[in-house]
Amino acid sequence: MGSQCDDDNNGGRRETRWCAVTGGRGFMARHLVAALLRSGEWRVRVTDLTPTLVLGPGETEEIFGNALRDGRAVYASADVCNLEQLIKVFEGVDVVFHTAAADPSKNNLQLHYKVNVIGTKNVIGACKICKVKRLIHTSSSAVVFDGVHGLFNVNESLPYPDKFPDAYAQTKAEAEKLVMDANDTNDLLTCCIRPGSIFGPGDLVMPTLDRYGRTHAYFITNMEPMNMWDFLYTVQEELGYKRLFKIRIPIHVIKPISYL
Repeated sequence: MGSQCDDDNNGGRRETRWCAVTGGRGFMARHLVAALLRSGEWRVRVTDLTPTLVLGPGETEEIFGNALRDGRAVYASADVCNLEQLIKVFEGVDVVFHTAAADPSKNNLQLHYKVNVIGTKNVIGACKICKVKRLIHTSSSAVVFDGVHGLFNVNESLPYPDKFPDAYAQTKAEAEKLVMDANDTNDLLTCCIRPGSIFGPGDLVMPTLDRYGRTHAYFITNMEPMNMWDFLYTVQEELGYKRLFKIRIPIHVIKPISYL
């Protein structure tokens, strides 16, 4: 499956190439697929573990659904732990976006090693066999996190920690090294990106907070609660109104006066 031509908005012809997205039904991957399709420059082969594709609600799904119907996208069930399946998926593909990974909430070293490390080895191997030109690997900022020191004002020069806080970070770092070591071999160019916590339209963060926040009462304050009168006194003094003395008047006395 090679490049194909589509009509552009001006009636001309432009070449579109095929790319593949592993873990293509994940949150970030859905937005990536939609962006690739919107660009008009790519036909997208979406791969994931699910045997049967089920589209959900949302803008990105509408874009993907339209592309499935007109042939600009196809879905293929494939396991990154199965090299033969990946070879079939990557055939005729120019670029692979590798986003598949084990669930980071499960601190299971065996699971993470199988998916994140062995799976990435298979992705690299399939790319070389299929003569893929580019491999973009979704790593994680967790690969340079030691579990103690926050990642503030850091860049790519920060080294890997001596000890990782969990199996996810450890195996993602191993996978990242594999991808970088594969760069410029068999005409394959590679790179890694390190996103942190990913959020946005369609994520589960805000719906979860909304669900837990329902039917509860909350005080709304600044980070450090401050008495309103102390705040007003401060503003008045900054405006040049010096306070000579302070008296307290009961609310049931001052409130009727305020309406006069």
